[in-house]
Amino acid sequence: MEINEKIAWLKEKLRGGVTPAMATPVLADGMTVNTAVIPQLVDFLLRADSRAVFVGGTTGEGVLLSETERMRLHETAVTATNGRAPVIMHVGTNQLANTIALAQHAAEAGADAIAVVTPFFYGMHDDGLAAYYHAVATAVPDMPLLLYDIPQMSVNGISPALLARLGREVPSLAGIKSSRPDVQIVRQLIDAAPERIVFLVGNEAAALGLLGLGADGLISGLSTAVPEPFVALTRAFFQGDIAEAQRQQRLINQLLGQLPNGARIGAIKQILTGRGIPMGTAVPPRPMPDVDVWAAVRPLLAQAFEPER
Repeated sequence: MEINEKIAWLKEKLRGGVTPAMATPVLADGMTVNTAVIPQLVDFLLRADSRAVFVGGTTGEGVLLSETERMRLHETAVTATNGRAPVIMHVGTNQLANTIALAQHAAEAGADAIAVVTPFFYGMHDDGLAAYYHAVATAVPDMPLLLYDIPQMSVNGISPALLARLGREVPSLAGIKSSRPDVQIVRQLIDAAPERIVFLVGNEAAALGLLGLGADGLISGLSTAVPEPFVALTRAFFQGDIAEAQRQQRLINQLLGQLPNGARIGAIKQILTGRGIPMGTAVPPRPMPDVDVWAAVRPLLAQAFEPER
């Protein structure tokens, strides 16, 4: 397919649903990807009607893994998905050369799109960010590119002006994932987005409101462990059942309230392990929860979904 066809295909696949930001299973050392578990996790997410898998993002701890481990993760995710859904690989790093190397590897491995977070820690002007994304896009011109906007973690974010600019200048721009907590800025980004791209949001607590403002779908970290309410929310919203969508949003907010501060990724892995998918720990020095999060989450899910079975 030509790049425009790939972009249109990706938007069609992702619009109206949730793409889990897949957690990464690791071995006991906390740094080696446990590739044996990835097929089980991918199957779990696709059985739950996830639209795609987002690999190596924030919840996937991609920036904490070595380049070699990220490549192993990417290759295994593509093999496990086996064409059943799009695979979006997050390849962002703090070094342009490394980002390009991971982007080229993603293309060779069979990814359907790449996502690239802004360079982090050092503040950058929009001109520098534009140059960064141009360089990545030039290295893999046939690969749909998603911008990853999460300034509360990375310092740098995608401004509405930069999004509009890249939409004009980068033919492979296929979308954006904005995880900003500021709904007003996300609204401005939605207004600035080129019509051809897919606009995905990661603010789980305001997911329904952002869909109402025009977002196309969700990329959610918590949905890698509890996809059910996120799938139900997006399905209800796009079918026009706002009351059901509101009910699912309230459940999501209850679930978010069970995640301990500072141990979100560990809690997500703990929930998945409780559901029978052995994830290991968070990548050190990120902590694991000191409480049983699955014990608190399980009855909330059971109350909401088991009567339907």
